[in-house]
Amino acid sequence: MAVNLAPGESTGKGKDDKKDEKKDSTTRSRFATTYPETDKITLLVTENPKKQGSKARERFEGYTGAKTVGEALKNGVTYADIAYDVGRKFIKVGL
Repeated sequence: MAVNLAPGESTGKGKDDKKDEKKDSTTRSRFATTYPETDKITLLVTENPKKQGSKARERFEGYTGAKTVGEALKNGVTYADIAYDVGRKFIKVGL
């Protein structure tokens, strides 16, 4: 019996699903090791540097009031955001 799926949907039984799941957990654990949730976050910019109206700008607002990586994550910031923003010197993580 054939199953009709919308584009991008999955039955959850294919190799690609397992591969995506493994990639996600590996990436997350790598960032979690690099940026532990207890590490302090310091903003190095006075204004939000992200494009007006973008999702990245909304997430960047998650740093406001956050003192640690964990607090920023709870506010909607992602590990990828943290890595990007550290690389661009928008924020500092650690001491």
